[in-house]
Amino acid sequence: MKLFTFKLFLIAALMFFAGCSGNAQSQGQKKAAAAAGESRIEVLDFHTEHRCKACLAIEQFTKEVLAETYAGEMDKGVITFRLINADEEANAAIVEKYLAFGTTLIINTVAKGGESHVDLTSFAFMNAGNEAKFKAGLKEQLEASLKKIRS
Repeated sequence: MKLFTFKLFLIAALMFFAGCSGNAQSQGQKKAAAAAGESRIEVLDFHTEHRCKACLAIEQFTKEVLAETYAGEMDKGVITFRLINADEEANAAIVEKYLAFGTTLIINTVAKGGESHVDLTSFAFMNAGNEAKFKAGLKEQLEASLKKIRS
């Protein structure tokens, strides 16, 4: 009986802390929440505590593409960017949802009441040393996602 009570207390505590973790939302998360009922594109960049040169380049190039090419869509909340530490326990659910492990780059498209995502991790690592190729490939994927939400 004591074990059951302990498990029940543990579950209640975890639910409480998970509910409280949403108080400090970033600007991008607020825009995503505002656009939750609408079609949108979420760019998710997962990382771990210890990051290599390629991991940092993936983040940098992704942010540059979004700022240089999709600033209007970012301002409207049509495209959002989230940098997610996969090592933090608070992110366990989203890490599990996308099977993220280490650095993982995902484009999640929400359109017509459904969700689909593309895992660009292999592409990102193969091109982290080639800025032009990385940016061109990322733009291609984002354009395909924009086409889905605009049709």
